[in-house]
Amino acid sequence: MLFLCIFSWLLTRSRFIIKSGLPNKVIVGLFIIKVIAGCVFYWMLLQTSTSLDTLGYNLFGLEEYHLLFNHPKEYFTNLFTSGYTNGYQGILSSADSYWKDLADNIVVKFLSICDILSRGNYFINVIIYNYVLFFGTIGLYRTFCKVYKNKQSLLIIGCFLLPSMLFNTSVIHKEGFILAAVNVVIFNIYAALQKGPFKASRTFYIIAASAFIFLLRNYVFIAFLPAVFAWVLSSVKKYNAILTFSITYFVGAIIFFNINKLADKINLPQSVSNKQESFEKLGMPHTYITVDTLKPTFKSFAVNAPQALSHSLLRPYFTDIIMSPFLLPYIIELLLYQLLLVLFIFFREKKTCSPDPFILFGFFFSISVLLIIGYIVPAIGPIIRYRSIYLPFILIPIICTIDWKRITLFYK
Repeated sequence: MLFLCIFSWLLTRSRFIIKSGLPNKVIVGLFIIKVIAGCVFYWMLLQTSTSLDTLGYNLFGLEEYHLLFNHPKEYFTNLFTSGYTNGYQGILSSADSYWKDLADNIVVKFLSICDILSRGNYFINVIIYNYVLFFGTIGLYRTFCKVYKNKQSLLIIGCFLLPSMLFNTSVIHKEGFILAAVNVVIFNIYAALQKGPFKASRTFYIIAASAFIFLLRNYVFIAFLPAVFAWVLSSVKKYNAILTFSITYFVGAIIFFNINKLADKINLPQSVSNKQESFEKLGMPHTYITVDTLKPTFKSFAVNAPQALSHSLLRPYFTDIIMSPFLLPYIIELLLYQLLLVLFIFFREKKTCSPDPFILFGFFFSISVLLIIGYIVPAIGPIIRYRSIYLPFILIPIICTIDWKRITLFYK
């Protein structure tokens, strides 16, 4: 409780968070909700398995913490040491690679620093973890506030309280770090586009956060690049946003399937195919689903695209509850999102202006990542976790464009 009070108070003293315009009681309330969600979701996960990634991170973090005081030289160098015969090769590899292990090692190293305060207590680490990541979520909120003015209540829901995102980013895992890094990049890009040239500090934050995304999950970074390029280009040059994004992704698809002809060691379609194969080798979890084999060809990617989007956007189906009763809350959540889509179609606000390039960025980026997730992940549980951090970019434009007053009048 002491740690919760201290970190709650620290949030209310941060200039960056104060500039969000949120009252202190709302800031503290949202932070406490995230901490509670992280603790509760951890307990729920323990009911289904004792071999959890988040538990493993905490245990390995404690080992690193002891290493810091017993063998400090090894502690400060092991993050940069490869134990593989191929050294530092295989930067896009899905297994047996220094770079693949680095993503987990970064999380472990972070927790070892948290352990200086927590002494390995998981629940105190959850508080520290959510404190650090809270700044990224505030960045997302502040960015959307520039696009959707006077809709703070809806934005609080979309940025902080979407159920699957709330739980999966509040428990200690890579997803929270990835979302925070993405939010750092988009906040600084949006601010630079609105206020003038890119300052040195903003450029540093963008580069550092982008590198962090690449190290944690390289395919997210690859999907991030064309979306950011189209967003910046259409904003700076005032080009038609929809046309700019369409051309960018058409050219991007050509590069994706042909880059190996320019650089033999870079074969992006093969990397995606290898990731699918690596997931299959992990075994069959209780939420396993059949995924068609993906070959590194344009035809295979095109044929498998409908199945991939169905898995990443629409699973779990109601019939999937036979796999696990724990899927029921996610089934209900998806049904609510589908209802929101129906309301958006029939009750959206009438606007004649073209969509904000930032909104198109969020849509194209999210769909790109969800497509990759659908290609490579053969289990509903991981799909839900991976998908959760991209939901705000899809759902916030929907809930903020629905004419809620018109709906109220319609049902009176």
